[in-house]
Amino acid sequence: MKLRKCKNGHFYDVDKFENCPHCTAMNESEETTMLKQETSVLEKNLDDDKSMVNSALSLDEDPVTVGIFQAENIKIQPVVGWLVCIKGPSYGEAFQIKTGRNFIGRSFSMDIVLSEDISVSREKHAIVTYEPKKREFIVQAGDSRELFYLNDEVVLNTKKLNPRDILTIGKTNLMFIPFCSENISWDDFKED
Repeated sequence: MKLRKCKNGHFYDVDKFENCPHCTAMNESEETTMLKQETSVLEKNLDDDKSMVNSALSLDEDPVTVGIFQAENIKIQPVVGWLVCIKGPSYGEAFQIKTGRNFIGRSFSMDIVLSEDISVSREKHAIVTYEPKKREFIVQAGDSRELFYLNDEVVLNTKKLNPRDILTIGKTNLMFIPFCSENISWDDFKED
């Protein structure tokens, strides 16, 4: 994969796209064009004993420094908690929270993608942060004009996130389930 940054600051894979697909999409009309060829529906064929890993790549211009857990020369960014959708279009889905800031929005460039809820802002509707030194989770408003709620109270400033708190973003309710806490952290499992 060969990434290139366009004049508007978007990153794209030059092996797949000749021009920036983000800029091209902005210049297109919102009309729907019907395909002229027959299509077939793909069926899911997942083994019960295998699990899928969902991850979103953040393409922000301001990169976030995050802790990387290394096991057998494989670098991964370990999960520190989850947001589980209990109401809304993504009902039943769990979204992984990683160390640092996790941006929530509809765009696939967000860390937590709520693409099916059109009442959620595309970019940075809300931010959930895991702060590893204090081992605490924080929630705050993103860059969006739209509001979101923590336990039915509007979030305008930074607030501490507690186990089983409910975030309401658009028409989606997400329950917070931590893995890391004051009693457990990935640092506890590191080998010297």
